[in-house]
Amino acid sequence: MYKIQKSPDRRADLAPNGPTVTPLVTLKDEYGGIAHIIIDDHCYMLITGSRGNNFVRSYHWFAEAIKALKRLPAPV
Repeated sequence: MYKIQKSPDRRADLAPNGPTVTPLVTLKDEYGGIAHIIIDDHCYMLITGSRGNNFVRSYHWFAEAIKALKRLPAPV
């Protein structure tokens, strides 16, 4: 089960050869999985991965990520 981290990680690298992004929210699970909510082109995006690996876009939002998203203001 993913849990919202008190403070988001400082950065995440998108794959392959993608940019470095600044997470707004970081969620972690007991198996080493990490998910970040980021902003891309004025839209929220969920990316997933694990420590030491690049992150990829997730097309499926799990319940904990939706709960975290509800805390964020509408993107500008």
